[in-house]
Amino acid sequence: MKVSQQLPRYGDFSISLDSMKIRIPSSFRIFLRLFLFIPVLLFGFDHNQAQEIARPVTISKANRPAFNFGELEQPARKENVEADAEGTKSTKKSFQPEEKEKFHWKPALVQSGVFLGFQHGYRVLLQKGTRQQLAGPFFRDWAQSVKNLRGWRDGNRFFINYIGHPLQGGLTGRIFVNNSDRAKRSEFGKSKKYWESRLKAMVWSAVWSAQFELGPISEANIGNVGLHPRGKYSSMAYVDLVVTPIGGTGVLIAEDAIDKYILKKWLERRGNNKIKIKILRTILTPTTSIGNLLRGKVPWTRDNRSSY
Repeated sequence: MKVSQQLPRYGDFSISLDSMKIRIPSSFRIFLRLFLFIPVLLFGFDHNQAQEIARPVTISKANRPAFNFGELEQPARKENVEADAEGTKSTKKSFQPEEKEKFHWKPALVQSGVFLGFQHGYRVLLQKGTRQQLAGPFFRDWAQSVKNLRGWRDGNRFFINYIGHPLQGGLTGRIFVNNSDRAKRSEFGKSKKYWESRLKAMVWSAVWSAQFELGPISEANIGNVGLHPRGKYSSMAYVDLVVTPIGGTGVLIAEDAIDKYILKKWLERRGNNKIKIKILRTILTPTTSIGNLLRGKVPWTRDNRSSY
């Protein structure tokens, strides 16, 4: 049975069921083209891209994917973003310049100068012989005092040479430690970093001691120690130049050990009262206490833990 039926015409628009052809009026075609041209203006798509997008895609059973990648796309993208973010963070960390451990020269020189001023001030104010030797030709007497350097003994008492000067060297070594970022964080022990820092402190103490004995602001020109003999010994001898840095480094290391094993691991772990801890810190580590005062801190200050 052949079906042939013509639908009623509505103007210029007609549909025939026999041929299933659609005739679109020219005015509607112009409107449709203008309507399709709007995305091109907004998003930059051309006619060929539209055809590629609209072209149907056939996937055979052999090539059909085993999973629905559309469902996995969002989580995977999120993980990639997180991974990229972590990678970016790690990259930033790797490229960030590390803060270098340095030695602070200015405060170290200021603290050493203050200590030097105290020592010479004490000599001038309380030692009559020092005041008497201030008169006379400055450079000639200084040069002669240095030339008289000889022997080991200088005629001073045992306490001055073997207790006073090591304490002096311990304090100057502590000035070095307090102004070195690496040295002041190093705790007594077997680490190479600790012993290297204390060896450098000994060198600093040796330079300071040589200046104190022979330099431009020294005993040799303020009071002219060495210009006149002390009994049968020269008043300018090698004992102070050797004992001050070596004995002082021994004092420095001994105070580090006391601070670690007696104060930190024994006294402070027992939870004793704060006043007792402050007093014992000040008394048991005297050069550390004076070094703290020279840098404007309370005597019981510690850089690696609470100062209470």
